[in-house]
Amino acid sequence: MSQRGKYNIHCPKCSHEQVTELYESINVQLSPELKQALLANQLNVVTCEDCGLSFRVDKTLLYNDPAKGLMIYLIPTPEGHFDQGERLFAESLKRLSEALPAGFNPPGVSLVFNRFELVERIFLFDAGLNERIIEYIKYMIYSKNLGKLDPRSKNLLFDAEDSSEKVLCFVVQDVATRKLESVLQYDRGTYKALAEMFDCDEQTATLFELFPGPHISARMLILRGELDPDFPEKGKAP
Repeated sequence: MSQRGKYNIHCPKCSHEQVTELYESINVQLSPELKQALLANQLNVVTCEDCGLSFRVDKTLLYNDPAKGLMIYLIPTPEGHFDQGERLFAESLKRLSEALPAGFNPPGVSLVFNRFELVERIFLFDAGLNERIIEYIKYMIYSKNLGKLDPRSKNLLFDAEDSSEKVLCFVVQDVATRKLESVLQYDRGTYKALAEMFDCDEQTATLFELFPGPHISARMLILRGELDPDFPEKGKAP
C-alpha cells in the first residue's frame, strides 16, 4: 500500500508553517493515479494556507510497482554529496532487512538522487530498455564530446517522448540550474548491438561490474574517476 506521513512544511514564499501529509511510498499497481501524478510533477504538491502558493516538496520516496518487479528509492541528495545519500540508502536497507522474517531476502531496490533520475528510470523500464546499457551509451557520448559535454556541469537524461524505433534521444540538463537544454540523438541500432553483446554471462558480469548500483550513473562514475577511459574500446562496443 502507499503510505503518507505528516510533516511541518514552511512556505518558500511567505514562510508560513503548516502540517501536511506527504507520500513516503507509493504502490503504483494499486494506485496507478499516483504514478501519473508523479510523472506530471504533481505528487507531494502543497498549497500554502496563507498566501496560496503551490509548491512541490522533494523528500525521500519509495516507488513500488510490484507487477513489474520495480522498486526505486528516491533520496534527494545535493550535488557532490552522493556518498551521504548512499549511506542513508544502506541504513534504510539494513532497517528493512531487520524487519523482515528470518531467511526472507529484501527485494532489489534501485537508488536515485533526484526526481529527474526517478522519472527517467520509470520511463526506461516502461520502454523495456536496460538501464545499465543506457548508462554505457551515456558514457560513450560523454567520452566523445567532453569539450561540449562536461560531466561536471552537464547531465544526460533519457528522453522517452522524442525517442523512436530508429533513435534514442537524450536531453542535456544543466546541473546547476536543472534546466533542460539541447536534445542528442543516438542510433537505436547501436543499443540493439550492445544488448546482443552483453547477452552472455561473461559480458553481463562485466556490465554489472562497471555499473554495480544501487545508484547506476555513468556521470557519477566519470566524476569519481572509476570508469576506465579506454573501456569502450576494451569492451569492443560498436
